[in-house]
Amino acid sequence: MQAQLSLDLDPDQPSPYRQRGTNAVQAIFKEHFQEFADNYEQKYAPIYGRFRLDRITEVVENFVACGDYTQGVARIQCTNPECRNEFFRPFSCKGFHLCPSCSQKRTLLFAEYMENDLLLRLPHRFMTFSLPKCLRIFFRHDRQLFSEVSRLIFDLIKEYFAEAAGTTVESAAVMCFQSFGEFLRWNSHWHA
Repeated sequence: MQAQLSLDLDPDQPSPYRQRGTNAVQAIFKEHFQEFADNYEQKYAPIYGRFRLDRITEVVENFVACGDYTQGVARIQCTNPECRNEFFRPFSCKGFHLCPSCSQKRTLLFAEYMENDLLLRLPHRFMTFSLPKCLRIFFRHDRQLFSEVSRLIFDLIKEYFAEAAGTTVESAAVMCFQSFGEFLRWNSHWHA
């Protein structure tokens, strides 16, 4: 069995090609992102901060093209001499957070790396640290505060375990900052 890929790529004709697996989020970005970008500085920047719109645009363009066969494919063939089946797989955007499938894959690969290579076979604890609502606004506009609070959280964890053990304990932590909570509302917090 041999896989075939046929696309109508005549530049003079609108392509009937539909991106396989286009999800609702991609469709929303295709249709509405340009309007958002045009109005960002005056409508959204005072509320959400002055982000680099060029970087945001690049990430969105990659996400919209994720899984699109017209953007390039990898040919995959079985190495078993009796099988030799082959198929084409479209390139992914490898985006983190925005693309649900690529983000999930990266999360799983990172978890596998932590489990197999990074973490020792010792007991671990999961902790969540939240900020009071009155302080959250400062984190919306000053991204350097994230690393400072991450260091503070690690020092607190290290001191807590040393105090609980009654001696100096060598500690380590993997921390993740998350800027949103339920319903994507702004909520600065850390998972450690």
